[in-house]
Amino acid sequence: MVASAASFAVMAAAAKMLPDLPALEKVFFRSVLSVFLTYWALRKAGVAIRPRRPGLLFARALFGFAGLWCYFESIARIPLGTAVTLYNTTPLFAAAIGWFFFREQLTKLRAVALLVGLGGIALIKGLSPDLTWDGVFFGLGTAAFSACAYSLVRVLTRTENAMIIVLAFPLFSIPLALLLGWNSFLMPAGTDWFWLLLLGLGTQGGQVCLTHGLKHHTASRATQIGFVGVVFAMLFGIPLGDGFPSLPQLLGALLIFSSLSFGRQQKGKETC
Repeated sequence: MVASAASFAVMAAAAKMLPDLPALEKVFFRSVLSVFLTYWALRKAGVAIRPRRPGLLFARALFGFAGLWCYFESIARIPLGTAVTLYNTTPLFAAAIGWFFFREQLTKLRAVALLVGLGGIALIKGLSPDLTWDGVFFGLGTAAFSACAYSLVRVLTRTENAMIIVLAFPLFSIPLALLLGWNSFLMPAGTDWFWLLLLGLGTQGGQVCLTHGLKHHTASRATQIGFVGVVFAMLFGIPLGDGFPSLPQLLGALLIFSSLSFGRQQKGKETC
């Protein structure tokens, strides 16, 4: 899950470096690269592509597509740190979904850990004055759709190979991105191709690590671990012009890692 958070932070930074390309075009190129990489991995491992629960795979892909689209739209409208901050409200949605639909336990200590982690995120970036309501809306949409997708991944890992779950996402995303955004696509030029490649690799690594991580944690716990993505985004922001971390940012990072240690104490009490 930590590796997944780092990969998604790379994805977010790459997306921020492509301000002229529409969000759906980024989803399309990311999905094309993911299909080739995942299919190659499946062939190399000798895994037959025979999904057992195609309906749930489609639902997971649909929620994932909506979440990724919202994320890229949010990154294009508001500062990177704020977009990542809004995305990291995902555990709150995941905890509600897990409790209501899957009867996953949320202990008092886990709830405190979530609040401590969110406090750390607020210290690191907080809410920027450069906010727009549409950017905030897309950011919260990212969190809500991602929570639904992660909860479904957790269910699917009981019966499906992890790489098949990863493959279903881009297979459905490619036609959806073309259908909804083909008339606004622009031809990438120059360094755009490098950032698109980095975006695709970051997303692919994030999805693979996320799918494996959700085998071992509830959705709320897994997304709580994803809080460290804000720390990675803070570090990646240094070469992108955000400057070095301030004292409040360092204190925020400490709170995030403290919240993870609180959650770890409850690992043995999680329900699958």
